[in-house]
Amino acid sequence: MTQPRDEVRARARGGSTLRVLAGVTLLVVGLAGATIGFVRLTTVLDSGGYGTPPMRYALFGLGAAGASLGAGIATLIWDIAKRFEP
Repeated sequence: MTQPRDEVRARARGGSTLRVLAGVTLLVVGLAGATIGFVRLTTVLDSGGYGTPPMRYALFGLGAAGASLGAGIATLIWDIAKRFEP
């Protein structure tokens, strides 16, 4: 039994559980990474390690966390836009 075309199109236009799961996962990883990065950064700066490799690693971790947060938010916005597009 085949489905009517309108029903198939409506399902194809709708949101995706996989996109929501990926977006939420990226957000959680980004928040955890930001927390770890800030703790590492304050620890390194407290010990007087400005300009040292551990500081570069902490800043790299913060950058990766920011990228993960940005990708997670963009993925969720993409899914919401697909769900509610006219």
